[in-house]
Amino acid sequence: MALVLEAGLAFALGIAAGLEKSFPWWVWGVSLGISGGGLLWLHREQQGRDRWRLACWVLVFCLGGLRVSFATTAQERLASLVDQQTVLMGRVVPGSLRTRRPGSLSFLLEEPRGRVRVFVRKAGKFQPRQGTVEVRGVFRAPDGFYNPGQLDPQVRAAIAGEGGSLETEGRNCRVVDPAPRWQDRFFALGDTLRAQLRRAMGPEDSALLEGMLLGGSGGIAPDRLRIFTRCGLSHLLSVSGSHVALLLGLFASGAALLQLPRKAGALLVALLLVAYGVLCGLQASVCRALLLGLGALWGRVNRKRASSTAFLGLGLLLLLTWQPWWVWDPGFQLSFAAAGGLLLLRRPVEKKLAVWLPFPLARGFSVPLAAQALGLPFLVHHFHMLSLVSLLANVLLVPLLSFCLTLGAAGAALGAAGLTLLGRQVLIGASQLLGGSLWLGEILCRLPGTHWVTGQVPLWVWPLYLLLLCALLELGWFRPGRTRLRRAGLVVSSLALCTVLGLHHFRPQPLTAYFLDVGQGDCAVVVTPEREVFVFDTGGLGGNFDTGERLLVPFLRWLGTDRVDAVFISHGHHDHAGGLAGLLRWMPAEAIYLPNEIPSEDVEKALQLVQVESFSKIVYKMQTNQKIGKKKSIIQTVEAPKLEEKGGKGNENSAIVRVSCDGHSLLFTGDAPAEVEELAAQRPIRSDVLKVSHHGSRTSTSEAFLEAVRPRLAVASAGRRNHFGHPHKETIEKLETRKIPLVRTDQAGALKIVFDGAIPIWYSYRWQRDSF
Repeated sequence: MALVLEAGLAFALGIAAGLEKSFPWWVWGVSLGISGGGLLWLHREQQGRDRWRLACWVLVFCLGGLRVSFATTAQERLASLVDQQTVLMGRVVPGSLRTRRPGSLSFLLEEPRGRVRVFVRKAGKFQPRQGTVEVRGVFRAPDGFYNPGQLDPQVRAAIAGEGGSLETEGRNCRVVDPAPRWQDRFFALGDTLRAQLRRAMGPEDSALLEGMLLGGSGGIAPDRLRIFTRCGLSHLLSVSGSHVALLLGLFASGAALLQLPRKAGALLVALLLVAYGVLCGLQASVCRALLLGLGALWGRVNRKRASSTAFLGLGLLLLLTWQPWWVWDPGFQLSFAAAGGLLLLRRPVEKKLAVWLPFPLARGFSVPLAAQALGLPFLVHHFHMLSLVSLLANVLLVPLLSFCLTLGAAGAALGAAGLTLLGRQVLIGASQLLGGSLWLGEILCRLPGTHWVTGQVPLWVWPLYLLLLCALLELGWFRPGRTRLRRAGLVVSSLALCTVLGLHHFRPQPLTAYFLDVGQGDCAVVVTPEREVFVFDTGGLGGNFDTGERLLVPFLRWLGTDRVDAVFISHGHHDHAGGLAGLLRWMPAEAIYLPNEIPSEDVEKALQLVQVESFSKIVYKMQTNQKIGKKKSIIQTVEAPKLEEKGGKGNENSAIVRVSCDGHSLLFTGDAPAEVEELAAQRPIRSDVLKVSHHGSRTSTSEAFLEAVRPRLAVASAGRRNHFGHPHKETIEKLETRKIPLVRTDQAGALKIVFDGAIPIWYSYRWQRDSF
């Protein structure tokens, strides 16, 4: 391993440690001075090389911690504006303009202190695609969903360089200077390329090829995006080393055809590569790929073999000095891990595979295996799952999709250069090949057992994994000739890994309930001591945001489950049933329990999946006083109104469901109004935890109902700053009068309630994330 790469890794670890804010800047400064003095002494005394390298690592580690001690996020720089009326001026980030719903739009504003996401209602003629604008409105801190299994919204904002958001109306916005800047001109060039794709291909094919060529997945159809995710091919939708390698070959071939001098041709190719990086937005993976591509180009010009590992380490040093918060970016971590795996492990993997496979197959399989070997810890840490068809998909589909990418780039360039007819023919060919690749990808997705959900894996497990990897590939301490040591390493690391990962299934599990942060909606998950998983409502937000696919499924993977024992939908309103179809696309449910009402659009969508894909064994209509016996738990439908013939509008049809286990109980109420609650109050429904009905609306949570339930804890699921004002003051006062503690997802984020004592104990993911 090159010393520069070792330094880059030490610097990254120092950045990560410094971001925890455990030490003030002067501690890092003193440590840096001591390590620097020690390094000079070792050099002067000509001590051993290993000691000198260790001193270098410590020096660079301290340098990383000191660098980040002086770094401030955009949120910190804009903190004084939070919840105030303010005026901001800056340029519109190219390509950030989005139409949210008729008359409303959003865009990113590049302000000197950071980026601000602007939401404009009643936009009218204000349609800022470029230039400098001025906006006036209420500034908000960065926000999002505080759920286990996902990045904290504050960290996500820091990675993106966003300091918050501003809500306003079109009349409070104006264009100060419409003149485009150089960034806008680059984006206009990208628009020209996109236009060529859209003219020659269908909308779905063009959106997918745009994402593959220029990065991003915003316009890609959800079913196609799922194929890439299930097959472990998401890296093709973010510009990476494969993109740069293809373009490097294309540009170099063009320079050779033009018979340019070697250095002049290399300079032209380098400029084109940098222009492509700017066109793609200079994201972390783009910058890393550019640095490696430029390193390879430099080696070709000087007719020397460039040290790729040295350029990888240089990339770490430069990029984290520029943007230290990228160290927490999953894309950044996966990009460097995959590149490191290819550079460090491809030959050892190929050598091992050649013992069992013909050489061409060994070489073909060694590339994805090496890339995934070092990326696996980051995949598991961030996504809590592995695609078991990823290796096969990368071998079969990556060459086809890379050829599609080459054809797409060539066709778009020909069209932009004026050779429209020729460019269109090339793009039509790319479209046909893309269709065949997706067909093959869909077949791979349908293979049984394509995913392994890992759940949470402790960070200290990964040294065991690296020990096993080194023993398998005969690296480091296990180099050839140390047979006994290698065998011992294999046995010890394998047994330790199996023991640690297997303990999860045998640890005691008290009855636990999770109320997820899904905005203005309901979604809860109950896990029994027997590890049965029950879902109560699935949330639902407006637009294309699927709470089932993007919030509930990642959380269930974080729990370590790949199935759901039962799903209960209180009623069909979107904020309760909107995520059901998204959940079923990724995880089968043993049973689905629906309310007594005409199925809503969201429920119909889920039922179609059940009929076509068999994502559930059986679908039930809930009945009043129905009891479902599980292993040690009982789920009782206390009340299941059937009011559709009387003109029920949804809330009146909300089912009230009680879960009891080992003497503990929870009551789920959906959006039941007071009349339905009082019907339920006629039965024995005393419960430890009450999910307050209708997000805490004054039309629910009647006195008679509270008297019947007598909860020890109440939970209100509501969206932050929701325009309904939930939970209402009247409901809060009723609970305070009875001295019933109220916890709210709009304040605390996701909630975890544990029943392992006399009273339920709750934790907030927003405030006490370590307790999860």
